[in-house]
Amino acid sequence: MTNQQRDPLDDIAEKLASGLRLLGGIKQGAEAQVRALVEDALQQFDVVTRERMEVQEAMLRKAREEMAELDHAIKAMEQRIKQLEAQQQPKP
Repeated sequence: MTNQQRDPLDDIAEKLASGLRLLGGIKQGAEAQVRALVEDALQQFDVVTRERMEVQEAMLRKAREEMAELDHAIKAMEQRIKQLEAQQQPKP
């Protein structure tokens, strides 16, 4: 190839490379804008992270277990009270 043929090809290659870099920059900018829009939209809603949701679920599960234990203890106490009341009633 002569220098005259090479120069236009180099020029075309440079222009293509420049265009690709520009497209890459536009893509990154668009991704950043979309991400910012989505984050702003999510902040307007009452959205929680998965981690925070899992913590809340664990707390709820523990509270339910404790309530079940307390319910069992109350029923046992009620049964014991009935037994004591039956023992204290005067016999005819």
